[in-house]
Amino acid sequence: MGQKDSAHTGIDLDVICINELARKDESAPREFKDNLRSDPQDYRVYLSGIIKRMQGRDTFLTFSQQINDVNHILNMDYSSAGDIARVILNDLSLTTQVLKLVNSSIYRQFSNKGISTISEAMIILGTDEVRELAAGLKVFEMMKSRASSLILKEKMIRSLHRSAVARQIDSEKRGRASDAFPVSAMMYELGEYLVALLDPGTYIKVEVALEEEGVSRETAAKMILGLTYFELGQLVALKFNLPQKIVQAMRPVRLTAGQRLKIVPKEEVRYLCAFVYELCNIPATGNDPVSLEATGKLVEKYRGVFDFDARQVLDLTCSAMERVVRHAEILGIDPVLPTASSVKNDSNIKNKEKLDLGISRVEQALGEGLGIHEIFTRLIDTMAQCFDFKQIIISIRKKETNTMEPRFIRGEKRPDEFCKIMGFKIEPASGIFNNAINRKSDIIVKNTKKEFSGQQIPSWYMEKIAGPFLVRGFGVFPIFVEGKIVSMIYVDWDEKTPDPDRNTLKSIHGFRKQMIRAFTFHSR
Repeated sequence: MGQKDSAHTGIDLDVICINELARKDESAPREFKDNLRSDPQDYRVYLSGIIKRMQGRDTFLTFSQQINDVNHILNMDYSSAGDIARVILNDLSLTTQVLKLVNSSIYRQFSNKGISTISEAMIILGTDEVRELAAGLKVFEMMKSRASSLILKEKMIRSLHRSAVARQIDSEKRGRASDAFPVSAMMYELGEYLVALLDPGTYIKVEVALEEEGVSRETAAKMILGLTYFELGQLVALKFNLPQKIVQAMRPVRLTAGQRLKIVPKEEVRYLCAFVYELCNIPATGNDPVSLEATGKLVEKYRGVFDFDARQVLDLTCSAMERVVRHAEILGIDPVLPTASSVKNDSNIKNKEKLDLGISRVEQALGEGLGIHEIFTRLIDTMAQCFDFKQIIISIRKKETNTMEPRFIRGEKRPDEFCKIMGFKIEPASGIFNNAINRKSDIIVKNTKKEFSGQQIPSWYMEKIAGPFLVRGFGVFPIFVEGKIVSMIYVDWDEKTPDPDRNTLKSIHGFRKQMIRAFTFHSR
């Protein structure tokens, strides 16, 4: 009792049956447990590793075959309509998706009967339009089939958004910038996507470097991989013989605000793709002042590529997102992403993006076999930064005394005080804390002053914690391994803070799973 969180001895690991737990640990990643080797001085080391994983024989790694299928469609510039139709018809899923889209309101209804064949679609929409649509759908399907994590799902939706914005720009310009523009915009993040998909551990390292070093995403990637994400995407595109116009469009541009650009026609798509990429990264929620200001700066930066004003561009982006939502519904996916801007004002989560990064950092610590103290420190720091709780405590069971003792503490109150007060004897007695352990269940008390709650809350807690620190509500989350209590998470909040919502509780449950893994890995 009374020890600071730097003390991390006395963790009761002897109650855990490690071999059995290892078999039951479904949360451990099954793919790519080891990061790819990289050398910041030689980019070829990392590139070779990525290519090998793309060409692996595992069922999960049919990626190279799919990208070859995309390439086949993209390279049919001068093929006949019949040849292109045969390629699409050989893929039943692709055929179905193309016909679904051309018969939707995204394009338009041409008759009460609708379009029933690929050949008919080519006659009405044009061969190039259908070919490009098929290639885009193939890219999308390639990403959709692997969107097993929030990061990959976000990249999938953003790729679709970039493609929709590109189509909107083409429409506004009243002419086609290039038949490669929407597909190029869609594949613009290929390098970053591949790292997130094939080497998630290294992707996390880049994200951590980005935050801790205060550098750009591309600089952080070069520090870790030896090359930027854009360079990786281009080299992979070249390896798989994607059309030169797409490889060229993936080259980033360097501009300064106010620079009046004079773009040669062959460079136009490259600059448009760079503009669309930056535009879709603005957290736009509509024509709000923050979005309008950010878009205005971007428009000024790319002045000369086209002459839209900021409000036009924002309207274009929003209408493109509406198109994405309709497109996603037709293809049977959920287009809504839980980003920071979509979190309700009454949520305990302050910043969803920081929360995702914090979770990733804990995963990184687990993957690298770091000590349990480092893992729990990262975990509680993430909770303190991303939640609106007033106090957060991770307690550990001490075997010798059979007590639950606070070891990691973050919040507004002094750690020493809480260490002395919050330790309690584990016993089959009444009271909130022991009830949570005895029943093996979480307990949330929304109002400490209500009579039914007061009857269950220990008097020492009401007198020394709830009263002096103005605690309106608190939550207790016991942590068991193989049926044995080993730890507990405690959080509390005051009158100004809302009760934890479903997303907050889901995050805490996720942290609990990470803690169980930490106990396991530490004992190994």
